[in-house]
Amino acid sequence: MTELLDLHVYTNNSPGGLDKVSFLCEQAVMRDLRGIAFTDICAADAPDRAQTRRRLRHAFFDAAKAKHLFQESLLVLCGIEFEQALADPVFCREILRRERYDVVLTSVVRSPDGSPFPVGPDMTPEEIGAFAHDYAGALLSTVEKTEFDVLARPLAPLRRMRGDLSVFLSALDLPLKALAERDLALEIDTRDVIGSERIRDLYFSLLQCFRAHGGRRITIGSESYHFEDLGNGVQISIAAAKRAGFENMTFFEGRDAYEMPL
Repeated sequence: MTELLDLHVYTNNSPGGLDKVSFLCEQAVMRDLRGIAFTDICAADAPDRAQTRRRLRHAFFDAAKAKHLFQESLLVLCGIEFEQALADPVFCREILRRERYDVVLTSVVRSPDGSPFPVGPDMTPEEIGAFAHDYAGALLSTVEKTEFDVLARPLAPLRRMRGDLSVFLSALDLPLKALAERDLALEIDTRDVIGSERIRDLYFSLLQCFRAHGGRRITIGSESYHFEDLGNGVQISIAAAKRAGFENMTFFEGRDAYEMPL
C-alpha cells in the first residue's frame, strides 16, 4: 500500500490558516499519513517585509519543533511557498538564506501588479484565451527566473471560471516543458482534483503533457487551510498520476529530492 504524504499544508502562520502545527501533526497521525509538509506563504509582493519576516520565522520554528517531537511517528517537512516570486526575487533569496528549508513551492496567484486575476464565471471565450496566454507567460517567467522545487497550484486561477478551459492545455505547454527541463516538480493540488470535474480532467492532461516533455517529479498536496482538509484527495491523485504514466512521487528533504513508489 502506498504511504500517504500531504505536501502542501498551511498553518496559523499563513493568512487564512486556522490550525497550529502540533494539532495538524496529531491529525495527520490519526489519518494514517506518513508525512506532512508545512508550506506557509511568503508573498513576495507583500508591502510589510518586517511582518513577513517575523511570521516566517515563527512558521519555521514551529515546523522545526514539530519535526523533532513527531520524529517517531510522522515525517515532518519544513517548507515555504513563494507567491508572486517574480515581484521580488532578491527578497525571496534572502528568505531562503535565513533558514534551512526542506522544500520550496512557488505559485502565481495574482496579476503582476498585485491585483486579483480578472477571472469569473461570465468570461467570453476570447477573454479566457487572453487570460490563458497571460497566465502561461507569468508561469513561464517564474519557472525560468526564480528558485524553487515545486510548481504549486498551477490551475488555481481557473476555479472561478466556467466554459471551455481546454485552451489552457496548449497555453501551459511551454511552462511545463521548462519545468521538465529544469528537473523540477509539478504539484497535483488535490483541491482541484476533487473540486471540479472539468479542472480535474484538465489536470490529468497536464500530467500527461509534463511527462511527455520528460517531467519526472510530481508531488501531491491538499493546499489545506484547515485540519478537516488534511489529506483529502491524495488517493485520487495517486490514481491520476499512475494513469498518466508516473510510477513514483517525489518529496524533498533538505532541498534534496527523494522518490517514493506510488
